[in-house]
Amino acid sequence: MKLGKLIRDRFIDRQGGFGLNELLGIAAALIIAGFIVIPSMQSFAKNLITSLGEWWENTIAKSIFPTSV
Repeated sequence: MKLGKLIRDRFIDRQGGFGLNELLGIAAALIIAGFIVIPSMQSFAKNLITSLGEWWENTIAKSIFPTSV
């Protein structure tokens, strides 16, 4: 189990930082991001795709490619 010893020596048992408290902080930040940031990004992505579709239909398709439609 050299990998386990390496992880324990470099991250968990060290006193200089990146120990268990830091790992718990990162885990908490990821959980909070999962509940707050990701749902708002979903609505942002939907709005972005809708706006790009409307822009394509109204600007590009009508102005640049009017004969191919």
